[in-house]
Amino acid sequence: MRTETKQPSGEGQVSLNTVIIAVGAAQFMLPFMLSGAGPLLPAIGRDLHASAMQLSLINAAYTLSLAIFHLVSGRVGDMIGRKRLFLGGLSLFVAVSALLPFVTDIWVFLGLRFVQAMGTAIMNTCALAILASCAPPEQLGRVLGLTSIGVYSGLSLGPGLSGILGTALGWQFLFFSVVPIGVIAWLLMYCNVRRDWKDAPDDPFDWRGSLFYTMAISSLSIGAIWLLDGAWAGVLFVFGLLFLGMFLWSERHSAHPILDIAFLVRNRPFALSTLASFINYSSIFGVTFYFSLYLQGVHGLTLLQTGLLLSAQPAIQVFVSPFGGRMADRHGADVIATIGIAVCGVGLLMASSLDGDSTLWVVTAVQLVIGSGIALFASPNTSAIMTSVDEAHRGQASGLVGTARTLGTLSSMVIISLTMNAYLGDESLGPSNVPDFLSAMHVNFALFGVLNLLGIFCSIGRMGGRSGIARRLFRSWNHH
Repeated sequence: MRTETKQPSGEGQVSLNTVIIAVGAAQFMLPFMLSGAGPLLPAIGRDLHASAMQLSLINAAYTLSLAIFHLVSGRVGDMIGRKRLFLGGLSLFVAVSALLPFVTDIWVFLGLRFVQAMGTAIMNTCALAILASCAPPEQLGRVLGLTSIGVYSGLSLGPGLSGILGTALGWQFLFFSVVPIGVIAWLLMYCNVRRDWKDAPDDPFDWRGSLFYTMAISSLSIGAIWLLDGAWAGVLFVFGLLFLGMFLWSERHSAHPILDIAFLVRNRPFALSTLASFINYSSIFGVTFYFSLYLQGVHGLTLLQTGLLLSAQPAIQVFVSPFGGRMADRHGADVIATIGIAVCGVGLLMASSLDGDSTLWVVTAVQLVIGSGIALFASPNTSAIMTSVDEAHRGQASGLVGTARTLGTLSSMVIISLTMNAYLGDESLGPSNVPDFLSAMHVNFALFGVLNLLGIFCSIGRMGGRSGIARRLFRSWNHH
């Protein structure tokens, strides 16, 4: 059924279904580009004569760009218009994706990869804000649940489809494959959404805060990823902390900040929901990484078998996510998100007990539990964030959603790298060090599980304390 939302300005009507499709396509392309590039790294390295270190930068450059531009683009969208910026970001993404297959130099490839992620961050930040502005409040959970199918489809299809395309046609066709999707999303948004959203068209841009933020995130990320490679990384990390302090001070005293810290800190539901998102994303990134090595290095599965088995988690997320969105509309987004992060914690603790004797059925069951928890948490928590702020702060809130996810992923990369280095050092995974690998996996999954269970307290805080959450959970159960 076609859903329309009235525009108060009288500029026509926006088709909510059109926005859902366009946003879903945008949400698909970010994880698809991130997960799909992994299996193709050896082929890219051969064609571009890249070293192992340079190959490691392909996804690092993409993730770093996401972390920088998710927040900055939220403020820019408030100023120049979210629809306009969405179309600009999508155009940049499509153009760079079409260029990447023709690159013959690894450093040019890395630079374009950074720019590609810039376009991805811009369109995703604006997409969530547009969606929150179009959807009726009572339907926001369901709508976010539908669009999050794009995220999980991208995660699910990325490795398998890139392997098929890379084998049959070459690694270049991974990047060609997103061009028609981007063009369709662009046309849908341009032709059918006639209104733009500007909440601060006359405000100046906070260049000083943006510079401090960029320097802080870049220094912290690079320093943390290579923290064990030398003193230079530690020095860079310290500089990142200094720049972070300068950014927070600058935003606190700026008349037009890219991040209104005073407002957002006073907004307890927003602050705690964003913290919960950071905790969850800092935990779930390690699942695919560890399970991929565990299934191939411990159980001896082939790459194809591993890919098929790993698809269980994103597949269950595709099916459960719309259900979680509907439940969020019925019982409250914060209630369903609380249940979701608790289920994630339980699933991660289950994963911490896997060993060489665990059957593949048990591994699949663990993935299904974790995937169900993620699906119940992600879109309801995003709904809680977007409904906790007014229209004037919606662009910043949307940017922070993406920033929390990306910084969570970066944190997870750092924790995993440090743990693997402590247990395995520079050794490759083989029969002689499987016990050390399992020890590292157990430590990280136990840590991630406990973090998610502690994240329950974020939901308790935003729902008014222990008695508040108990009453609401009881009412939800009674109603059900």
